[in-house]
Amino acid sequence: MLAKLEWFRLGGETSERQWWDVVGVVRVTPAVDRAYLRHWAAPLGVTDLLDRALADAVSPDG
Repeated sequence: MLAKLEWFRLGGETSERQWWDVVGVVRVTPAVDRAYLRHWAAPLGVTDLLDRALADAVSPDG
């Protein structure tokens, strides 16, 4: 997930596939270790994207 978020960022945040892959993983893995993801998202510079993906995963619009 973190690698996909990093690729999404490096690709100009334009790849819908990368984005929805991450959101889909969160949806089918509700017990994902969010503390671990948050810990490693910071040094990768994708904390904002992780927060957005977690929100999109539970949003009825997402």
